[in-house]
Amino acid sequence: MSHVKQITRMLLSLTLPCILLGKDYGPPIGAKLPAFELLDQAGKKQSLQTILGPKGAVILFYQSADWCPFCKAQLVELEQNRGAFEKLGLGIAAISYDSVAILRNFAERRSIHFSLLSDPDSKLIRDLGLLNLTVTKDSPFFGVPYPGFFVLDGSGLVTAKYFEDDVRERYTSAGILMRQFGIETAALRTEVQGRQLSGAATASNSIIAAGQRVTLRLDLQLKPGVHVYAPGVEGYIQIEWKMKDSDAFRAAPVDYPPSEKLHLAAIDETVPVYRDQFRLTRDLTFAQDSTLRSLLDSSGKLSVEGTLRYQACDDRICYIPQELPLKWIFQYAEFDHQRVPQEMRRKVEHPCCANGGR
Repeated sequence: MSHVKQITRMLLSLTLPCILLGKDYGPPIGAKLPAFELLDQAGKKQSLQTILGPKGAVILFYQSADWCPFCKAQLVELEQNRGAFEKLGLGIAAISYDSVAILRNFAERRSIHFSLLSDPDSKLIRDLGLLNLTVTKDSPFFGVPYPGFFVLDGSGLVTAKYFEDDVRERYTSAGILMRQFGIETAALRTEVQGRQLSGAATASNSIIAAGQRVTLRLDLQLKPGVHVYAPGVEGYIQIEWKMKDSDAFRAAPVDYPPSEKLHLAAIDETVPVYRDQFRLTRDLTFAQDSTLRSLLDSSGKLSVEGTLRYQACDDRICYIPQELPLKWIFQYAEFDHQRVPQEMRRKVEHPCCANGGR
């Protein structure tokens, strides 16, 4: 069996138990990440204190920079957004069970400039409760964590966590920048123009890989004196953001902001509305590679479409309902399947699993 098939089979086998467990992975929000000392890709000792920036840190736990294509895509995307995190005063590190040699090989090959930390015995991974116990001990994959991000404050307290149950699905760092910090990485942006509102439709990432979870955002501005109805209204048309059905992605529910209560004196009703500026956000999780590839155009791009439906009113009149088209065009990125030289790969005792099953 080739190493690609073996890895794919392993990832598929891990998916169902993770979903059934439904864990809240790792230390809870508000807890302090325990102190640690690990070697980075240069063989230099790093600790929680050396990783923390003045405002905190973003720490990614992942499976491997050798055999896991989802992890490699995640690490490369994190490097692309390194500068944005550093401008926020946040340190960056990524931790796996890979050896220093493997980390050095990957960092040099893919120009990674943040700390890749080696936890070869998975001690920190175990201490944090992240060890994936669905992997058998005689497998080269034993010791991997459930993958995900911790966001820490300047004292090392966990302020946010971004983990998925399916190990083949990953949050992007650009999505975290957009959701957690309101930072737009200038990935994708198109104008939205209606009769009573205008704004922009943005996406956290312009380049996507299979299984990645990206964030979409609508920043909307209503004309003076105009309102639209928020979710929960009765008897009126609420604002609604729909995505066109596609096998290319799974759309999460829309995150609507808190509404305000508006008293309509003419009919003596109080209703939930939005006025002035407001923002809608939702995530898309892209399909796995074979499905995603089949839906690309000839240039390797994927079009994602939706609509924004609303009815705007002012103090005198309710206008004809509007439906505005929304569109994002993403560039597909191939997975990185290149592995480190054979002598660097993680060794196992069971003969059927050694050397990638060959």
